[in-house]
Amino acid sequence: MARFDHMKGVFGLLPTPYKDDYEIHIPDLKAVAEFCCSSGQHGIVWPVMVGEFYFLGEEERIRGLDAVLETVNGRLPVVFGCSGVSIPQVLLFARAAQKAGADSIIAMAPARTNAALAIEMYKRMADVYDGPIMVQNADSYAPLKGEQIAQLVEDVPSIEYIKEERQPGPKHIAEVHKLVGDKVKCIFGGAAGKFLPDEYIRGADGNMPACEVADILAKVQELWWAGNEEGARDLHRRLLPLIIRETHPFMRYILKRRGVFTSSIERAPSGAQALDADDKAEITRLLKAIEGDITSYPFGPE
Repeated sequence: MARFDHMKGVFGLLPTPYKDDYEIHIPDLKAVAEFCCSSGQHGIVWPVMVGEFYFLGEEERIRGLDAVLETVNGRLPVVFGCSGVSIPQVLLFARAAQKAGADSIIAMAPARTNAALAIEMYKRMADVYDGPIMVQNADSYAPLKGEQIAQLVEDVPSIEYIKEERQPGPKHIAEVHKLVGDKVKCIFGGAAGKFLPDEYIRGADGNMPACEVADILAKVQELWWAGNEEGARDLHRRLLPLIIRETHPFMRYILKRRGVFTSSIERAPSGAQALDADDKAEITRLLKAIEGDITSYPFGPE
């Protein structure tokens, strides 16, 4: 039986931290999982695009899952990202999730495949993993149309969740909600939480943003659940100038300033996205709008 019967809310996506030798920094990975648990987020997802799954080897990825599960210890749902370079590799990760006891799995179709292969992939995932499956529907990875998602949900009962992030996200969330809103437990949005209130109105009951300020987005969600739409919108408006700047260097920088990461090493150079002194000064100015909403892991100096 699933440990979490109905998953919803803000599920923080973990960036993957690295050591100076470019190996995964397991202590920092555990620290960011603990951050999600202790700061009020509603779930954890690793590794998806934010976690740079495309840079990770099979053994180290499974070892990282074990480290995250050990740290979380059942406090939050842990969703294991199974996207890979081929369907057999996706299934390898799904089997690893089954063995490790992950609460759910999520995947996109391998790059340069098509919708037919995506549908086959989800059906085969259900053969090797007996928990709830999340469909991740994104523009660049063989996206499914709403009607295809509806048929897939009919064909594979263990598909209980959808992360809909074809753009524009809110319109596609509305499309999927109309077709399967009564057949899945939650539709999650993406896009760093930039469109959260619009997604809620159109049928989402959760979002999967990078985790560095997802504790604030979790408060937006909870205000919405409590019926305080204006309070939710006000907090979201104050956070928006920060999350529209989100890049991998931004995520790592914020987590380091919050005392979560000790390392900001990347496996690929940041190039033009690297933060300079002016970027950091502007981020400091923008943080003032949400300082009073931070209840744990306060921001340290630049």
